[in-house]
Amino acid sequence: MTGFPRTSLTGMIHPTTPKIRNTGIDNIKAVLIFLVVFGHLIEIYVGEDHVLRSIWIFVYSFHMPMFALMSGMFSKASWDDKNATQLISTVLVPLIGFEIIYEATEFALKGAGSVYAGLVAPYWMLWYLLSLLCWRLLLPLFSRMQFGVMLALALSLAGSYSEHAGYFLGISRTLIFFPYFLLGWKLGPEVFNVKKKERLLISTVVVITAFIAAFMLKSDFDYRWFYGSYSLHRLEMANLTGSMYQLLQYAASTVIGLSVLYLLAQKDLRLAQIGKRSIYVLVWHGMALIILQETGVLRAIFKYENTVALAISALVSMAITWICAHEKTEALTKRLILAPLAWLLIPQAASKPASLEIDARDAQDVQEKPLRQEP
Repeated sequence: MTGFPRTSLTGMIHPTTPKIRNTGIDNIKAVLIFLVVFGHLIEIYVGEDHVLRSIWIFVYSFHMPMFALMSGMFSKASWDDKNATQLISTVLVPLIGFEIIYEATEFALKGAGSVYAGLVAPYWMLWYLLSLLCWRLLLPLFSRMQFGVMLALALSLAGSYSEHAGYFLGISRTLIFFPYFLLGWKLGPEVFNVKKKERLLISTVVVITAFIAAFMLKSDFDYRWFYGSYSLHRLEMANLTGSMYQLLQYAASTVIGLSVLYLLAQKDLRLAQIGKRSIYVLVWHGMALIILQETGVLRAIFKYENTVALAISALVSMAITWICAHEKTEALTKRLILAPLAWLLIPQAASKPASLEIDARDAQDVQEKPLRQEP
């Protein structure tokens, strides 16, 4: 990208000497971003099938908390001109660019802006970039506190009672997932380096138990809890019980998520090339799903019986992930979208021609939200 510094999604500049990439981290990012695509693809049909619904609940019980946690792992708790420029180029530029693209697409299809524009909220999956921007700005402050994670958790619980947060500027999600981000910063990537048989066994048991539990939940289970965008009033639990339920959700998501990540880090899944370009899957997969929705392909997929529909959904999600993470997609995105915006927003003296890359020290940055979610 012209005028686009060589940075990661979390805004960390590559040094001039080459680094050895951590393929374990890239493998984790690849699997998580695939789960985002798969979860979004089946999302609007989960109410029609128990199997799809159970798998979706299992995925959503950990994948967004873990994205936030990994973003925190690779973030810097410092603030200067260089970091500010990096944050603009790696977070704000993609956010603005794809916000324009998706809103223009909605206008072309429906003759009006999206429901998100009406709510003054980031479009669909782009909430994550706005939240990441806020988390990175807050990290230097909270990292200097003795109990920063606990304060972030308290703010999240208190904010859940407000009906003014919600979708507006993604405030609710920013608060809800911020504790995971801070926890990730405190843990660091070294948490995956410790390899013990006991930890491997415990992680396996946790993941299997969580998967089975997702199938045992009652059909009236309110899965809106996983979105992080609904107040306790809208969930009809604006009381102490609701707050206790949130704490339980934080604990369960952390344990399940860390167990899944630990298992993924054990072997080289040969998905590193997808993981290093996961940002492009994040910002482009929504367009692929809109196309499938508008052309009727999604409806056709879910007319099959559940096993066939699930298999097709997984294959289509793999294809979307591969295409969006392809080097050609990366090159075109940088040349046609990110570079021009970076040139407009970043003083040229502060930027150097280079490419946007996600390396071994980079965080996983991504999202959730159905194609036509209720406000």
